[in-house]
Amino acid sequence: MRESQNLYEPAGDFPRKGIASKHLKTLRWILTAVCVVWVVWYFYHYRQSLGLFTSLSVPVMAILLILAAIHMCLYALQFYLVLRTCTPRPFSFFVFFKTIILGRIFSNVAPQGGNVYRAVYFKYKFGISYTHYLGGFFCFLWIDAAMNILLAAAVFGWFEPEFRIGAVSIWWILLAMTAMWFMPLLFEALFRRQSFHEGILLWLHSRISEMLRVAVQSLSHIRMLGMVTAANTVNFVNAMAFFYLCLSGFGNDVGVPVLMMFFVLMKITSYLIITPGNFGLREIAYAFLGRQMGMDAGQAMVVSLLHRLAVLIIVVLLAACFGGYDLLYREKQTKDSNGRRS
Repeated sequence: MRESQNLYEPAGDFPRKGIASKHLKTLRWILTAVCVVWVVWYFYHYRQSLGLFTSLSVPVMAILLILAAIHMCLYALQFYLVLRTCTPRPFSFFVFFKTIILGRIFSNVAPQGGNVYRAVYFKYKFGISYTHYLGGFFCFLWIDAAMNILLAAAVFGWFEPEFRIGAVSIWWILLAMTAMWFMPLLFEALFRRQSFHEGILLWLHSRISEMLRVAVQSLSHIRMLGMVTAANTVNFVNAMAFFYLCLSGFGNDVGVPVLMMFFVLMKITSYLIITPGNFGLREIAYAFLGRQMGMDAGQAMVVSLLHRLAVLIIVVLLAACFGGYDLLYREKQTKDSNGRRS
């Protein structure tokens, strides 16, 4: 076996898609349709909530777009720093940022579509195996989740330790998130006690083991961790500012714990992708959160939709810019090639 295959090829074949995966895809689209219909039904019956879109001033809307652009840049930077540490081949931030923008478009069509696109792109462009990419992606989510749990614990512990969502204490929610953070380690420990010789369990064990190995190795890079921590903290403040401008613009007197809950829910719905872009599902979750905190459900959903709209505008603008750049770059290459021939 070639050495390059050991480094860059995943051990073993990916399991083939079966009937179960087709049914799962169908169920996801059915769930998406149900959620979207519910959101449309709500705004049809409570049309006054639609007026919230025009209640924000033009300067505030402009600031929201700037905050969305900063969010995309910082998100890409965090992911880039982790992935560069986890993968054996170098690549520029500009190249990676383009895959983030295009991947966001694909994610709105299919769950994890952006990650599938990036994994295939880096596989064939830079020779980075799917396992190394998935290990980097898992490490990025792992670090990001750990930092967000710590930030949430610090905020609620300082501002409102008795904060509740309905009858549930915030500490039970953070405990559940912490348990989910440790689940990959638990699965690896359970698999290690078993011996698998073939089938999907063997494939799953090898994939989890390899991803954990890549992720754990990257945690020894202190400089990377420091830079990711700084970017994560700035992005946290950026998100809190976005939610504050929206909610205060709707006439709500919101405190830091309420803003923190919107941030936590945004993160949870970005980690657990069930429907394409979690469209509709995130809005319903925001509506439930708003009602539990004594707010209007329509206001909470409009906050989610404003965040989607701001990010979508930035993504479309950047995608257009990158498309124009690539077009000019190819035209320049063609002219240079014709010049050398002449």
